[in-house]
Amino acid sequence: MSRSLKVAFYPAINANPILERFLSSLRAILIRIGVNVITYEEALRQGDRRYVGKGIVLIAPGEGEPGNLAIDHVGNLADNTVIGIYYGEPPANGSRFQKRIDVLVSALVWHMVHILIYVDDESWTICNMNGAIDTFSLAQLEDRVLHSLIPKIAAPVVPPQRTDFAIERNAFDPWLPQYKAGIHDMLAGSMLWGRAGLLADQTRLDELPYRNHKYKHIAAAYLSCRTGMSYGFLSRQLPLALTPAIELRDAHRMLQGLDWEQQDFIEIDDHMLVAAKLGNRRFALRVPEVTVLCTRSGCDKTRLDPARDLVTLTLSKGRIILGLARGLPEGSDCQPSFDTLIILAHAVGNAILASILARIKPDSKFALALMQQGLGIAHWHGFIDATSLPTGYYLHGYDNPPVSCSTPQAAIYALMGKFTALQKSIAEGTEYIGDAHIEPSHGTNMCGSSITDLATLVSGM
Repeated sequence: MSRSLKVAFYPAINANPILERFLSSLRAILIRIGVNVITYEEALRQGDRRYVGKGIVLIAPGEGEPGNLAIDHVGNLADNTVIGIYYGEPPANGSRFQKRIDVLVSALVWHMVHILIYVDDESWTICNMNGAIDTFSLAQLEDRVLHSLIPKIAAPVVPPQRTDFAIERNAFDPWLPQYKAGIHDMLAGSMLWGRAGLLADQTRLDELPYRNHKYKHIAAAYLSCRTGMSYGFLSRQLPLALTPAIELRDAHRMLQGLDWEQQDFIEIDDHMLVAAKLGNRRFALRVPEVTVLCTRSGCDKTRLDPARDLVTLTLSKGRIILGLARGLPEGSDCQPSFDTLIILAHAVGNAILASILARIKPDSKFALALMQQGLGIAHWHGFIDATSLPTGYYLHGYDNPPVSCSTPQAAIYALMGKFTALQKSIAEGTEYIGDAHIEPSHGTNMCGSSITDLATLVSGM
């Protein structure tokens, strides 16, 4: 990750001696661990002399002045990451979750940065858009730069834009019978999650403090004109018809002759096939189209309105389709979750695992649940201990780099972790029920039979 980065230091404005020492140490560490550190002048030369080149990370110390912030020299917030470094205490560290989120988002838009770093005489704290606030001693600087800061820079939070998806209006009617059980589960579950204090209320973007209208406009464009932000998600993977996986040794000769080592997937007769390895056994299976019913970005997840706050996300042959509810007025703020990639990664992973289980254990409760009523997938900003999970649930991910669940890297970790969990289940001879995917410095994604079951399980820990 460090070798993939190109970093420049924005000229310091109002930096004090403690910040200067920190910046000097940080620069030396970045160079030592393989980051390409260039001068600010070179960063401008790689752009158009007004804006720095695409992909360059700007590290900006001090409060700065409106009109001459680092953000004023970035062409597109989605193409460059800006890190602000300040002297003093981090905002609301140690406060209850809701207040911490509100203060953190306010600080991010006031300074117009993606990541905040606060430095004092003994410690430094990293805060970023995924709600994480991590404090380390200055004695840990090099280790934590490599293992905590670098992953957050290399895998930045980039809000999904509507242009990233195919949008289907009137895609579903939340009042039709086929959605009744799933929506009832989401409504009942959201109340339980809210009561447990595990989900944040909406932070309205138009109520945040901006230095001027220009910066408010920049933030709105970056967030694709969302009206608010809220953290965590609730989703319900819809039932699907599964085709049991085939062991490669028993497969048709054509499948055995394909080079499964050199390709991520193979298309045959318009079907996407993948090979999965579990222990000494290899399976070929068709990746099905998956659909989840999901909370929209920025809604109040503890008080859901099915007609306004739910969308469908469908992954079909590598294409994401955002489905809007029937009758939703034009111009409504109904956009996909920041965490779309991780939601769909868990849904695809569930389908792949269920396909394998349908082959090796035809009475698998997990596979039958997915086929008959679907599954619950939830994310919250908290953690659980493996010893507190019921038998059949498996924890994974605690050793992964601390990337946000909005990133492609997190989606890959989710899939890898699910295979590890299934393999452990088979080795132990335990019925596989679901998984808890830990994202260090961020939170947990959990899959199980329903949103209400997951809420009951988590709130009782």
